[in-house]
Amino acid sequence: MFNDRDLGILGGGALLAVLCLFLPFSFAGKVVVGFLVLVGFVILALLRLGPDRVPPEVWLTRRLRYAARTHRFVNQQAASRKRDDRPADHKQPLPQLQVAPLRPVDLAWQEVGLYPLASALLGVVGVYFVFWLSQGGAEQLSILFRSGGVR
Repeated sequence: MFNDRDLGILGGGALLAVLCLFLPFSFAGKVVVGFLVLVGFVILALLRLGPDRVPPEVWLTRRLRYAARTHRFVNQQAASRKRDDRPADHKQPLPQLQVAPLRPVDLAWQEVGLYPLASALLGVVGVYFVFWLSQGGAEQLSILFRSGGVR
């Protein structure tokens, strides 16, 4: 039903976003840093790499395992032909363009689902709202309601 890895990453990102409230910035700075942390962890939870679309840690272990393995390189060349001493019109071959291999990247929206993402976002927004209320936001709201600014 749910992927524990993705839920763990989303929960860890939400916890770190809430812990950003302890940073020595203004409240707006804390909100920006917390939002960036949460977005980074959401992207990490959704990210799938490689041609078979695996999570980043699986892709990275495969790449490291392949890099650490010994490789056997065969340096074979085409058989050389006997050269004629006659002058001939030989055209130089055009250089081959090296195309970088395609590195597929995908976000697994269907695999993770919208509800865990929305739950993490709303939980962080709720904690930030309660923190704002405790830091003087309640007084600002009461002044706003008394003056008739909100109808």
